[in-house]
Amino acid sequence: MTGQAKISVIIPVYQVGPYLNRCLASVCGQTETDMEILCVYTRSTDGTLEKLRAWADRDARVRILRRDDGGLGGARNVGLDHARGRYIAFVDSDDWLEPDMLEILHRALTEHAAQIAECGFRNIYRDHVKDESHGTAACVEGTCFEALESLIDWGRFKPVVWNKLYAREVIGGLRFPENCLSEDEFTTYKIFYNADQLVYVDVSKYNYDRTREDSLTAQPFREGQLDACFAMREQFYFFEEHHIDALREKMLSHYAWVLLDRLERAHRARLSGPKLRGVLNMVKQDAPLFDAASEIPPDAKRRLALLAKLRMGAFALFRLRGLLSEKKAVLKHWLERKSSQNEEG
Repeated sequence: MTGQAKISVIIPVYQVGPYLNRCLASVCGQTETDMEILCVYTRSTDGTLEKLRAWADRDARVRILRRDDGGLGGARNVGLDHARGRYIAFVDSDDWLEPDMLEILHRALTEHAAQIAECGFRNIYRDHVKDESHGTAACVEGTCFEALESLIDWGRFKPVVWNKLYAREVIGGLRFPENCLSEDEFTTYKIFYNADQLVYVDVSKYNYDRTREDSLTAQPFREGQLDACFAMREQFYFFEEHHIDALREKMLSHYAWVLLDRLERAHRARLSGPKLRGVLNMVKQDAPLFDAASEIPPDAKRRLALLAKLRMGAFALFRLRGLLSEKKAVLKHWLERKSSQNEEG
């Protein structure tokens, strides 16, 4: 394939033998045909490469790129370095697209003079499907600021990278962090910041497979999932650096919530390691910010303050407080009941 394609579709490919045909059939079968399909392959042992080669033989738009390491973020970076399209789309190789997704997003970009177009998606579980859109097909425009606020709130514009079509210039030289989780959380807000206009199309055209037991999101909580804490801190300080003052308190509150959520999970999983120590050091460094924040609830502030002082030992105190609170509630109920019985007697 020579010349510039309209769209570069970047697909990281690793150990997805049972799912790859479904994914590539949905991409190659798009009603928008002017594209190159960059499959960034990492060494696999389940027949993935043979299936990739078969697709490349039957469709000249499919190109196989190789990547030794770097995780999902590293594979996407390889794709970006080789992409020749005027627009960029990311697809995960165990997911699939509706046939007209790219056509709809490209039309939305052009009709609304936007640099990023986003659609809804479906979460596919084993026993049900959760739709992230209302299915109205309405197009909703958003400024950079509105999109960043929506990203924090999990609104129309979300931090995931794969349900979108991007004008090449808003990505520019931005790249994903390698060998970490939450790579979208480190990156999407920076891409949003580079856009003047975004548009959301209220219809689900991306299918997100949550049925895999061996997928990253299905595995038990592990230290790598603390990467979300580092991503939220980086995002908060990005807002500070770029004087996005109207979102400061909301972002700080979100950062605090992610810290407490991930540390609670780490405690339950009895984790230890350098990333956990790094997160606890962040809590200590940013404790004055949390204490002064107007949108962080008092109980959350107290928990963060204790974590800053006692580190993971604070969870023993949280548990003791919880038990005492529960006993106080039981005692109060018993006393009220006794009082009611005495009055009746």
